[in-house]
Amino acid sequence: MTRMLMATLMLVLAGTAAAQAVKTTQADTDFVRRASSASLTQIALGKLAAEQASSKDVKTYAANMVADHTQANEALAKLAGSKGVQIAVAPEPAQQQEIDRIKALDGAAFDRAYSDAVVRDHKQTTGLYQLEAEKGDDVEIRDYARSQLPLLKEHEKSAGSLPPF
Repeated sequence: MTRMLMATLMLVLAGTAAAQAVKTTQADTDFVRRASSASLTQIALGKLAAEQASSKDVKTYAANMVADHTQANEALAKLAGSKGVQIAVAPEPAQQQEIDRIKALDGAAFDRAYSDAVVRDHKQTTGLYQLEAEKGDDVEIRDYARSQLPLLKEHEKSAGSLPPF
C-alpha cells in the first residue's frame, strides 16, 4: 500500500511539474527577438550620440541608454539561452536604416533626429514589453518583461523631456 501511495504521489508531482513547464511559444520567441533587437538599436544609437551629439543632455541620456540596454540585453540573452531561444544579433532592417540615416547627421540635426528616434522607439518598445508582461505564455519571459517595464517607462519619459532642437 505504501509503495502504491508513493508511486501515485510521484506521478502527481511529475504531472504538476510538467504542467508548470509551459513550452516557450512563438509569440514569446518573437518577443525575445524583437526586444533584443530594440536594445541593440538603442546601444548603437547611444554610441553614435557619444561621438556626434552636440547637446550634453543628449550625450548623458545616450550614455544611460548604452549602459541600461546592454545590461538588459545580457539578462535577456541569459534567459533566452536557458530556453534554447536565439536573441537578435543585429538591429532589424528598419532599425538599421534608422541608425544609418541618423549616422549621416551631426550637431543639432543629429540631436533632433536622435531625440525623435528614441522617443518613438521607446514608445514602441514599452508597448512590446507591456504586451508580453500581460499576455506572455512563458512565465520567466513574462516576468522578465514585467521587471523591465519600469525602466523602459522611465527611458520613455526621459526621452520625451530632452530639449527640442
